[in-house]
Amino acid sequence: MSTKLSRRNFLQAATLTIGAAALAACKPATSAPSEGEAPGVTPPPAAKKKLVFNSYTWGGYEAAMKAIIDEWAQKNPNVEIEGQYVPQDDYWTKVQTMVASGTAPDAGIADYGRLVSYAKNGTLLDITSYVTSSGFPVDKMFPGATAQYRWVDGDFDSGNKAGNYYGLPSDAQSQIMVYNKKMFDEAGVDYPTDDWTWDDMLVAAQKITKSDENKWGTLAIPNYILFKGNFVWSAGGALHTPDFTKSMLADPKTIETYKWNWDLIYTHKVAPQPSGIVGQTNPFITGQVAMYIEGVWWIPEFITAIKDFEWDVCLLPKHPQTGKRTTTVESDGWWIYKGAKEPDLAWELISYLAGEEQQGKFSTMGYVMPSNFPEAAKNWYTQKPPENRVKVLDNINQDSAKVDFTYFEFGTITNAVFPSIDKAFADGTDVAAAMKEADTVMNEELTKAWDLFKS
Repeated sequence: MSTKLSRRNFLQAATLTIGAAALAACKPATSAPSEGEAPGVTPPPAAKKKLVFNSYTWGGYEAAMKAIIDEWAQKNPNVEIEGQYVPQDDYWTKVQTMVASGTAPDAGIADYGRLVSYAKNGTLLDITSYVTSSGFPVDKMFPGATAQYRWVDGDFDSGNKAGNYYGLPSDAQSQIMVYNKKMFDEAGVDYPTDDWTWDDMLVAAQKITKSDENKWGTLAIPNYILFKGNFVWSAGGALHTPDFTKSMLADPKTIETYKWNWDLIYTHKVAPQPSGIVGQTNPFITGQVAMYIEGVWWIPEFITAIKDFEWDVCLLPKHPQTGKRTTTVESDGWWIYKGAKEPDLAWELISYLAGEEQQGKFSTMGYVMPSNFPEAAKNWYTQKPPENRVKVLDNINQDSAKVDFTYFEFGTITNAVFPSIDKAFADGTDVAAAMKEADTVMNEELTKAWDLFKS
């Protein structure tokens, strides 16, 4: 009967074989080889373990990912990694098909918005024991980032501090405000300061706007950015009750936020209608808008694309009454599938990818905004341009929260709710009425989601 050798035992066996051969050369053989043993034949090496990992393609992200994966593979020559890279638009459909057919990979890129659904239906492996036993430094990461990967069975949302871990964050993407220095200078307007409020932003936009030249002070904040929670929370509003049973889209503070944003287009006329920018290059890149509030992920593209003017980052404007400027943090990351054939190896890989050293490398490549490992974060946030990139980190440290897009069935709910709101921004329909209509739809969708959650 043959015995499968581990790599370590194989090396020990090889050493003994060499020693025995040396002794045999010094004296005649006293016995014949045992039955089934071929003299002088080296035992075959142990078979490599196979690890299946999936991710999506996105610009140069695939190349960056493969470079880091290759580094890990070189350190683990006993492992064969099968990388599956799928276009981002098709990625989650592909994942769902693989899971349904019982061919899920061992590990892959994670989506904080799908965590509750995937953890609840048994798709994801609870990695709490790995996090604890390895001492992985989750305490060095933004709380809002790690919260997205913690879940208590029975909770409608992730983020419970008592929750188990179902993944690790790889980044911390926040909301930012950028401004075109050239447009500010031409209008004789001072650059944004740390004390700027929503009102100050409006005054600057009014001075800069030249609608007849298609030059605008700002762009209205996209609905999907507001629905993350940031400006609504700054105003003291909310998108739903804390227990996720009732919509709060008709709350006066929530409506105030959307009305302020809507007014930029239809009352103050300092922002173009959305229909005027559909299908075009980002209007901040083309120099059409002086201020732009969006995701931090735009910074690498701005650095590459903007050649005709200087631009910079500033803190988000504060609400004029509450004084708050909350930004949301959202984190893609890594998780292990419950059907993983090699869960231990999968943990070694995702903890490597989410670790401080690799976050630093990803950030150098321009594809990851670190989850605040001190040195990795410093590596990205102190890079220039823009001159004051560190303001992004300041905004997170001052007031940040887990993005609101993490509760059960949020995708289905927002798909039903957005049309009413989007119409108001597209054609000038009364936004307060639109928010009340959306409130009714959201209540209906929350009821459906809870029924599904409890089934």
